[in-house]
Amino acid sequence: MPAEPRLSVFLFGPPRVERDGRPVEPDTRKAIALLAYLAMTGHAEGRDRLAALLWPDADDERARGALRRTLSALRTALGGEHLASDGLRVTLDRDALDCDVHRFRALLGAGRLAEAVNVYSADFLSGFALRDSVEFDEWQAAEADALRQELAGALERLTHDERDAVRAIAYARRWLSLDPLNEAAHRALMRLHARAGERAAALRQYRECALALDRELGVAPHPETSALRDAIERGDPEPTPRPAAASVDERVGDLYTLHGDYAKAIASYTAALTDAQPAERRSIEHKIADVHHRRGEWEQAETHYRAALAGDEDAARRARVTADWSLAAHRRGEPVRAARLAEEALSLAKRARDDRALAQAHNILGILGGERSHLEQAVALSERIGDRATRAAALNNLALALRRSGEHDRAIAFTEQALAICHDLGDRHREAALHNNLADLMNAIGRRDEAMRQLKRAVALFSEIDAPDLREPEVWKLVEW
Repeated sequence: MPAEPRLSVFLFGPPRVERDGRPVEPDTRKAIALLAYLAMTGHAEGRDRLAALLWPDADDERARGALRRTLSALRTALGGEHLASDGLRVTLDRDALDCDVHRFRALLGAGRLAEAVNVYSADFLSGFALRDSVEFDEWQAAEADALRQELAGALERLTHDERDAVRAIAYARRWLSLDPLNEAAHRALMRLHARAGERAAALRQYRECALALDRELGVAPHPETSALRDAIERGDPEPTPRPAAASVDERVGDLYTLHGDYAKAIASYTAALTDAQPAERRSIEHKIADVHHRRGEWEQAETHYRAALAGDEDAARRARVTADWSLAAHRRGEPVRAARLAEEALSLAKRARDDRALAQAHNILGILGGERSHLEQAVALSERIGDRATRAAALNNLALALRRSGEHDRAIAFTEQALAICHDLGDRHREAALHNNLADLMNAIGRRDEAMRQLKRAVALFSEIDAPDLREPEVWKLVEW
């Protein structure tokens, strides 16, 4: 049998479509938008959803009619292949699809960063827009921003990992081109030039940074950037910033987080941001992201995870933030993105040789893949360095894996260990989740009375956390973390 025709969809830059290497030209922009959306989502989409997305100003009947006509024209343009639809849903055949965005993300996930950044030829759907669909334009802008962030992360890692000075500088310049006000990228270029013996170029980079910040924001470079310039001028090793003590507001926010009073925790952390220095701000942003994560507020969590990563050159801190972001993506139902972030967290942790970051990365990889080896490594690492919170998480997740394989006695023992740690730490939300997990385990082995006792304790704790008046809030759904 002849091979099925390949459908190639190029979404970096102006959209292009090819079928077996021959250009395909859908007859309308709506058809192109529909194909791009289906290629990106990768799963069946409801007809009503697509109609509302692409024809938001039309009534339901007109929008559905427009969708039928667009699907018919698109199916014809694709030779009757690749597109399947019924009365409810529309699907693009992923088996015969080659999409440059998917290839970019697959290469990132495999750690082939140099190849990945070469695939990113221009911004997502640059120059393309629908004049009458604000929702599609917002979706397009969000995807473009996410892909730029992923490119920036890859270029940052290549900048730090690449041993060839010329290539490293090229990666750093491309990283900086994404945001000319990114002081972390300016500092990376300063360091690279200084290490290559190009002291004048390093100092010139500082001046370019200072001019850009003054022109666009009316501010001077951060003291960290100025200190690096001074060190380069003296020929000294670059300065190592000293960690700052947490503010009173931040410490209060920590207590509210443990107690499960998340609205007050966010308010305290937000107050702590007022006078915080950039490194402190990133730490606080990470904590705010985790609170939104606990509440199931995924968009807000993602915004603050991005803020926590912005401009941070410390691989260990980036690994810890990225691991938490991966878990949020997993809980949100985005497995591909979660896996990509988890692999990135592991790569950063290995580069930093930071056991805490490694423990977190192995923990999330164990959750995603259900592999005991990752969870066992997370338990061992966290125990060795005394990171009790990560150890409790890894013990709980290892217990869940043991439960799936029928090893209930060991699962109960690990869950009880995790529960004791969370009780000592005062983390009421996770304590509630562990009582709930114990209830399930006890029920599985026929200990009904003990299961009911554990369940009642879980319900009592859950009811005191955050917003008990909400029906089925996300806080009640915590199982693994």
